[in-house]
Amino acid sequence: MMKTILYIFLLTLYATIANAQQSKTRIDYQYYRDDKSYYAYDLFTYPASAGNQLMLNFTTNSDFKKIEKIYIIAADVEIKLKFKQRDEIIKSDNPEQKFYPVAFELKDLLNKKLDCKARIVFKLDNGISYSLPFNGCNAIYTEPKS
Repeated sequence: MMKTILYIFLLTLYATIANAQQSKTRIDYQYYRDDKSYYAYDLFTYPASAGNQLMLNFTTNSDFKKIEKIYIIAADVEIKLKFKQRDEIIKSDNPEQKFYPVAFELKDLLNKKLDCKARIVFKLDNGISYSLPFNGCNAIYTEPKS
């Protein structure tokens, strides 16, 4: 009986720790919607992610295959983000929405003088560019303390 209780406790503890490592910490979320178009991004981290990686999910109802360029415009500074597509599959109940999950390094933002009131621009392979507000201070304050 005591062994069974101990096993149940250990399995519960393991499941709790595994679930906590998969939960995300949202940094910023912005969207634009009108009668014809919708686009948004969700910027977040996973506690278990390696290094200083930031995750970004871009969503739009536009037809595209990939993001060609992501850059941030802050005052007179333009920061081109070096990103890679994540293998994560994002599901939605809206079949018109297309998702593009990417990851980039936090150090790409820390090395620049990033204004809190910036804009992030997504240039797609279909020639369309989307611009949304980007609070650089939120991203910079996620830097891990050593």
